[in-house]
Amino acid sequence: MIVRSLNDAEATDHFVDWGNGTSHRLLTAKDGMGFSVCHTVVRANTVSFLQYRNHLEASTASPERARCEHEHASRWGFGAV
Repeated sequence: MIVRSLNDAEATDHFVDWGNGTSHRLLTAKDGMGFSVCHTVVRANTVSFLQYRNHLEASTASPERARCEHEHASRWGFGAV
């Protein structure tokens, strides 16, 4: 079992501030589990174009104000935008 907290990630290179948000990489490919787990927070009032070339992404969004758009025009709304 691997146990890591957000604070644990912040003390390593598993914490990434990518400009429009932050990502705590709690489980990575190096851990050998066959999947990864990240806690990502997107800063308010920003637009981010994210691309995942090497893996699939499963995401959740807080219901206050979020929108996800796929490059091929699919849209998913969460709450009021």
